[in-house]
Amino acid sequence: MRKTIAVMLFALLLAGCAAPAGEAPASSSTASAVRAASAPEVENMSSSMVESSARPLPEEEVLAAYERAERIYGWFDLAPLPSSGQPSSVNGRTYYPVDMEGIVELEDLRTYLRGVFSQELTDRLLSGEAARISYQDVNGILCVCGESREHNAGKGRIRVEAEQLEETLYSVNVMVELLGEDGETVVGLESWSFPYAFVNDRWVFTDFRLVY
Repeated sequence: MRKTIAVMLFALLLAGCAAPAGEAPASSSTASAVRAASAPEVENMSSSMVESSARPLPEEEVLAAYERAERIYGWFDLAPLPSSGQPSSVNGRTYYPVDMEGIVELEDLRTYLRGVFSQELTDRLLSGEAARISYQDVNGILCVCGESREHNAGKGRIRVEAEQLEETLYSVNVMVELLGEDGETVVGLESWSFPYAFVNDRWVFTDFRLVY
């Protein structure tokens, strides 16, 4: 009995040393929260940013990447970046200064595109050979030439799905309804597939176009 009491007193003494008087020892969850609060914030890297290795992508992330690519590709085929200021004539074509924060020179636009498209596709877009709308530096300022267009009236609803083909390759499959002369009756279906691949430490589209 004395031995039991002595052991209990010794245990109580150790507990008193482990935590200051009037302060309960922190639980594991509380300690974790404190560590998380004191740790620096980690940037949320998107799939279009540089990564150390390929990783499985949720379908939502692939579809979000497609939506972003669709918007950016539209700068070359649907509607140019906003512009303002005095026009300049280059090789008989009229260019206007781009008015978009963060995109001042052609290299800024190239960097932006490389977060979404492969090097080859980026070069093709900026060369002006595969795009309705072209961009180039004029006196050190990014300028744009080209006008907006309407969506194709013969295209209806669009369905987009992501399919994994390999560890480092997805296919974004796009199905588009083809409409009759009345603009309402569905007379066919058009299908497109765009490869989304892990190239040079980033996920990018290696081929792309607007489907409407």
